[in-house]
Parts: sequence; structure tokens; C-alpha cells
Amino acid sequence: SPRDIRAEYCNWGRVAVQSIYFYSTRAGGGKSANAEPQQLTVLQGEQLQMRRARTMRPALLIVACCTRVDALQLHHHKTVRRRDVSQKALRLDQPLLRIGNKVTNWVPAVGAVAGATVVGAAAVVAGGYGLYYAGNLVAGANLAGPDWAKRRVGQLKAVGESVSLAFQDLQRDDSITLEDTWAPCLLEAREDFGEWRGGPAYTAYRFKLKQGSKAILPLELGQEVTFVGLDDRNRPVRASFPLASGRREPGYVEIVAPAAGARRDARVAMGGCTPDQKAVVDAFDQLQAGGEAAVRPGRLAFQYEGSYLPITKLTCFCEEAGALPIIQLLKESLPRGQSTIDKASVFWINGDEDDFALYDGLEALFYKFARKMELACVVDGELHANAQPAGSSDEGKRLAKRKKTSDLVFQRNSDLSGAVEPWAPGTLAVVAGPDHFVDQVVSHLTLTKGYPADCVVYF
Repeated sequence: SPRDIRAEYCNWGRVAVQSIYFYSTRAGGGKSANAEPQQLTVLQGEQLQMRRARTMRPALLIVACCTRVDALQLHHHKTVRRRDVSQKALRLDQPLLRIGNKVTNWVPAVGAVAGATVVGAAAVVAGGYGLYYAGNLVAGANLAGPDWAKRRVGQLKAVGESVSLAFQDLQRDDSITLEDTWAPCLLEAREDFGEWRGGPAYTAYRFKLKQGSKAILPLELGQEVTFVGLDDRNRPVRASFPLASGRREPGYVEIVAPAAGARRDARVAMGGCTPDQKAVVDAFDQLQAGGEAAVRPGRLAFQYEGSYLPITKLTCFCEEAGALPIIQLLKESLPRGQSTIDKASVFWINGDEDDFALYDGLEALFYKFARKMELACVVDGELHANAQPAGSSDEGKRLAKRKKTSDLVFQRNSDLSGAVEPWAPGTLAVVAGPDHFVDQVVSHLTLTKGYPADCVVYF
């Protein structure tokens, strides 16, 4: 053991020091085995031995001291610093990329280093623009920025997300998928955002699942969530909402609704919010942080029953909060390798400029997938003329056919009508908004653009 080694070295050192002292003090009276020649006198021999003793004494003292130092270093081995060979140079003989438990030896080390250099340079460019973007934010200026820079940053984000998705498939999924039944949840946060006539435009409600941070609801693409709560009279209220958070994000569920007050009443009057939805979010406004509700998978809105496969192009129409399901659809279909979609056109039509409070979500997608996605924002002041309040959350939504109405929004805007391409095999139209908006879009698509009825789905 280190302790025994130290003791042995220390004993040897003490013996060495004592021997040196004894030899140096008694050297004058001793006889050497290799005596001097007989012609030397006794006095000369003694002087020679004394000179030899004085010469050897410092060397033996140094050896004894070094022995003690070595013993102490072996005992306190944690304080001894040793230079590792790997610290001297970059180890290019080891694989640089590992996937799972297998080593990909086909990636050359030099190529990996060169690729890392390129990625680092791109990160520097992106970081520079990020500083510019943050500076504008601090200064309170418009975050306009160069369009080309936004596209490059968006493309870098898209590549990063594609790589992340690819590695997620290789990693172990430790999420817990719940049953298709009611799941208790707690209100974690409530936040107003956007602007509408001097007040907030929307309110986001975030609920934490009580089953834990790894729990997720069994949701399909485009599926809504149904909440149930208690109103101010302790009566249960229930309604379905489009999902604002990712359907695969574990631990919580988030929805968005029109802000309380005149904004919410106006949306109910034009059919953008059902009475059931208003009752539920009114109840949520009374909840304190930690207040309890229940949630489960709701209506499955995105159902394609056509025979034209594969789908390679999406033509999306949305009004106000109808952008939420469109954003969810594009997030999952546009990343490379995730679907057969190679092009998506989005037409966001609202009645007022203040109705684009969710613009950041669509803009971020546009700059990420600028080669795949087209975005057009249209303002039509007469969009909600003669609009009627909606029925219950599910009433009329499950119908496969919509009633034929006049496509006034396209008749008033020839540019909008010309931007919508005629139907071609592999094209699917997705429409999200109040009933009067959906009716006009469906009428235009089926009567003017040649869309088959089963190639249009509704949210």
C-alpha cells in the first residue's frame, strides 16, 4: 500500500543519513579495503580518506532527501500531476461520430473537423445577426432586418431541427402515453399577448398534467383537445380547442383563446369562438395558479379520405386563430424527411390588421422553409359581413359536405383568386376558421379551382 511504501522509504532514508554521519565522523580512523600504496605515509592516507568523505557527504545527503520526497509523493498521490499523452495533440485516430452503440468509421476525421469549421463559421454569422436582432429589440426599433439574413438564420434552424429529429429517432423515448380518457391537469400559467384595439388580443392557458413531466396525450395530427371545468355556479362546462403546444411535448397542454372582454364577445358574435368555448375559458379566467381541470383528446379534424396519394402540396387557408392548427400541421410536415410535402402555400385572411397577433409563428416557419413555403397575408374589411354566431363546438364540423355559398372574398380580391392555383393530383386544401369563412373558401375551391370534395379538409 502507499502507506507501507512510504514507511519503507523513510526508514531507508534514516539509515542512509545515519550511515553518512557515521562514515563522515569515523572515516579518519578506519582502514579501507583498497589501501593506498605502501610508499604513502600514514598521515597522507588519513588526509586522503577525509577528503573522500567530505566529497561523498553532499551526494549522499541529496540521495536521502530525494528518497524522502519520493515517499511523500507516493503517499499523497492525488497531488502528483502527470502529463497525459492525449493532452499533447488532437486525437484523430478515434471516431468522431457515434450513433447508438455503433461507431461510424466511414466518416473521415479530417472531413469532420472541416465540417465543424464550416458550421462554426455559420454560427458566427448567425450569432452576429442575432446580436443585431437583439440590439433592435433593446432599442425598441422594428425588427425588420435584412430579409436574406432572416432566411439564412431560418435555414440554419431548420437544419438543426432536422438533425435533432433524426437523432430523436435513435434515442430512447421515455415519455408516457396516457389513456384516451380524462386526465387531471393544473393551471400553470395564464398570459395575455397581442394587441387588439388597445387591449390584448389573445390569452394563452398552460396546464400541467398531474401524471408527471413525461406524460403526453395520445393525439393524432390535427386533433383537438377537450377541456372540462366548473363555471362560477359550479356547473361543468366542456369544449374542444385547437392545440397550441406540440402534440408530442410531454408534461403540459396549452391552448389559446380570445382575450376576455369585448374581444371575446366580438369573436363569439362572428362565429370565431363558440359559446361552449367561451364558457370554458371564462371558467379558466377564474382559476388561480394550481387550479384543477381535466383534459382528453378531442375531435379528430384532420381526416383525409381521398384516393390521390401521395400528397405533395398543401394549400392552406386560415382566419385569425385558425392559424394555430395550420402552424401545427406545417411544423410536422415541412421538415426534411418527415413527410411527402415539398410545397405549401398559406393564405391568411383576416378582417383587420390587428387580427394578425399570431404572425410570429407563421413568419418563423416561412424563414425556416423559404424554399418550400409561401405565405400571403390578406386584409378584407368585409370578411365578416353577415356572419352568424356558431353553434356548439362540434355542431356542423363533422359534415363531409359544406353548403354552397358565394365566394365573395375572392370576388372582391382578384389578386387573391389568381394566386390560388387550380387543383392538381397530389394537392390537398386545408381550411381553418369560422363557418362563414370556410364556406366561402370551399365554394371557391370546388366550383372555380376544380378541387374534388374529398381533397378539402376542415379545422
